[in-house]
Amino acid sequence: MYKLQHILIIDDDQINNLFSQIILEDANVCNMVSVCQSTIEALELLRSMNQGLEATFPDLILLDINMPELDGFDFLQRYHSLGYHEKYNTAISMFSTEHEAEFQERISEYSSVIGFIQKPLNMATLHTILEHQSQSAQ
Repeated sequence: MYKLQHILIIDDDQINNLFSQIILEDANVCNMVSVCQSTIEALELLRSMNQGLEATFPDLILLDINMPELDGFDFLQRYHSLGYHEKYNTAISMFSTEHEAEFQERISEYSSVIGFIQKPLNMATLHTILEHQSQSAQ
């Protein structure tokens, strides 16, 4: 399996972040995992990466939908308005404890979103995401 350079997790739930990091490290699917606990923090990190001040731009973003301040859809709107979806081949997978059906229409508005997964992340779901990511990278 192809190994990604960088995966970014954006979630305000520290326990879920730790669990997701463990899954990613155990799966050995990327060289670097970054974690942001808010979409504002993530947008700042991406801005720095875009300017070459930080690590490489993520290949994959795992984005929680429900967060305080700016939610996952606010993040997507800003991500796309900044043109990152055109400049980088980053795939975004939305995740939440909610059911997918209520978000499906909104997700379809964003070309960078490759799917939706239920929390918590597990190995089977991770492999499905990576298959979608590799297809979107081609």
